[in-house]
Amino acid sequence: MALQSVGIGSSANDGNGDTLRSGATKINANFTEIYAALGNGTTLTDIINSSGIIDVSSGANKIVFYYANLSDLPSASTYHGAVAHVHATGGLYFAHGGAWIRLNDETTGPVTQYTAGVNGSTAYTFTGPGATSGNNPNFTFYKGHTYLINNTANVSSHPLQIRVSSGGSAFTTGVTDNYNSTSGLTQFIVPHEPSDTSLVYQCTNHSSMVGNITIV
Repeated sequence: MALQSVGIGSSANDGNGDTLRSGATKINANFTEIYAALGNGTTLTDIINSSGIIDVSSGANKIVFYYANLSDLPSASTYHGAVAHVHATGGLYFAHGGAWIRLNDETTGPVTQYTAGVNGSTAYTFTGPGATSGNNPNFTFYKGHTYLINNTANVSSHPLQIRVSSGGSAFTTGVTDNYNSTSGLTQFIVPHEPSDTSLVYQCTNHSSMVGNITIV
């Protein structure tokens, strides 16, 4: 039913508006539709609590989280924990650690994220699945898998680059720096036929901040 507006005439008491009964009928019809849409017909459902949180305990809920492009996503820091579908990439993303991270799918394959820390200007440290504690740990990356190296907290002083060797040129096959327009977030989709299976990660400002990456 479309909204029914009560006719009020052109001026006060001009006799051209709805009668009290006709106006009340429209008002009742409007409220009946609202109560049916947001409740059980007689009682409204409180779907948003006093803290502004959507709280629905049952039902086949339908909420669309649609964005046309990656650039349309809101701040991952502001909306930490949010989920979003990006039409341009066909992917589903979630916001964590100040970045939008794509969930596993047939395009990116299994995804693993490591977060970089630093020990002064001599070493990187990492946290994440299976990461070795200590300075400049070694990594084993698997062909066809996707790895995210989150160095956003250190990128201004210790930018990280995947290289063919210590002090060597950048390894670029499958590597996307500043992934999702996030400074310091590196995506590495490991190719099945890499030109080199012995790589390194290294700070472009401090040569001692370097560790091995073996592709298997």
